Amino acid sequence: MSDHSGVEPISSAPRYMTLAETLRSGIASGHPAVGELLPTEHALTEQYGVSRHTVREALRLLAEAGLIARRRGAGTVVVASEARAGFAQRLGSVDDLMQYTRAARLKPIRQHTGPLDPAVARAFGVAPGSDYLHVHGLRGQPDRAPLALTDMYIRSDLAPPVDVFVELNGGVTEWMATERGAPTARIEQTISGGLLTDTEAEALDAEAGTAVLRTMRRYYDKGRRIIALSDTVHPADRFTYEMTMQREVD
Repeated sequence: MSDHSGVEPISSAPRYMTLAETLRSGIASGHPAVGELLPTEHALTEQYGVSRHTVREALRLLAEAGLIARRRGAGTVVVASEARAGFAQRLGSVDDLMQYTRAARLKPIRQHTGPLDPAVARAFGVAPGSDYLHVHGLRGQPDRAPLALTDMYIRSDLAPPVDVFVELNGGVTEWMATERGAPTARIEQTISGGLLTDTEAEALDAEAGTAVLRTMRRYYDKGRRIIALSDTVHPADRFTYEMTMQREVD
């Protein structure tokens, strides 16, 4: 069965993302200007009526976008009025990976429900046969070049209706946790390099043959059953992974 939807995504962003966009708009208009300080976390908490956690997460997004930087002894300084073109994602936990789905919204191009193509099943190293909702689309942020071309495969018995999927803006794994009782307990990720094909380049508004970063993920529930798969291609100049490794010392 094939489904198509032209419905525009409905915003359901968490409060920290809404606050980040408010602060981003202010910075873009010069309030505060480059070189000036942002209000303190306490001041932002009072001004916007949000929690300290919400403020810290919003500031983290602004820092990852290259708009602000913390300066020792000075506070949080505005260092740019426009965000970097790319997207930087930290690696370290399931929550870190989930952050990408919240910030880089998915715009579906086409959807289809049915068994996995044998070639897709082999690529992911899973058994064919089960039905999945396959969503092919672009990930990105408003008014910017797409960050990625992605294929998501959600187990059909856990997948939301297509119209709901559009409203979720790609945050389907969180919906599965709350609505289907199937939280993501484990994610296995493979990262590889490659070159953009003509078809991928056209969709991403990029040049064919340029470098790409490909991520393939398998999502598992607490019983180690696969609940979703994703295959995402990022132009190399639009996406960066950041990883911190820590050694336990006495």
